Order: sequence, then structure tokens, then C-alpha cells
Amino acid sequence: MKNMYLIAQIAGEQIALNAQYIDSVVRVRDPVPVPSSGPFVAGLFAQRSRVLTLIDCQYFVSGEPQEVTFGQTAIVVEIGGYSYGLLVDSVSDILKPEHPPHPPSGALRAGWGSIGTAILEHEGATYLVIEPELLVSPKLARAA
Repeated sequence: MKNMYLIAQIAGEQIALNAQYIDSVVRVRDPVPVPSSGPFVAGLFAQRSRVLTLIDCQYFVSGEPQEVTFGQTAIVVEIGGYSYGLLVDSVSDILKPEHPPHPPSGALRAGWGSIGTAILEHEGATYLVIEPELLVSPKLARAA
């Protein structure tokens, strides 16, 4: 699964996530707010006897939190022994590209530069590769 990518949409843009980080794709039900958390934390929710922190991916791009709706799609990732749900607009495909991702050739648009690490091209389409750790620990992006 290391060379496969899940294609999803965040803030209306197609992105790619390396499948090696992905545990599952789920629908969010009844998230519980987390007082005093970072603005990118949309809440907690239960999934298969686990409690997951729900990360608002759109916040990183727009600076505005999105309203979580019942049944919204989340990509479950495991990072540092913890489970997180990455809130996305939708998930559309999984693909195995012919060529590995490459660094962006220029600066990325505002917001995307803090979470995007590479560009993936496949069958005429271009996707920004998102690093899940940068969504979970945004301090890592500032330290880099």
C-alpha cells in the first residue's frame, strides 16, 4: 500500500493521501466538542469502540472552521499510536501512480503550503499530496 494514494477532496480541491497512513474511511456521527482545543479540532467521535479526534482539514486551508454534519466523511489515520479522523468533503478513488510524487515547483497557495508536501500526477490529473502528521500536529509544519 506504500505506493498507493487515496484521492479525496478538501475545500473543493482534489488531494492525495499516501494509503500507508490510512486505516479506514468512515461517516462521522454525533461529534462531541472539545473545549479549549485548537481551532482545527472539530471534536471527538466514537468509531468501532475507539474514540477518535476529528481534525478539520478545511481549517488549514481557509482559516475558518467548517460545521460538521451528520454522516460527513472522515479518513481514519493512525499517527503516533493514536487514531484521528481527517474531515474531508469526499473520497473518490484510490490509485497507484506510474511515477512517484515530486516536490512542488513553486510556492503553494495560502494554507495549502502548511499541509502539502508533494505533487502527484496521474493520467493527466494533478493532486497535492497531504501529509497527515501536519494536520494532527501543525507545530511540525512551523518547525520545518
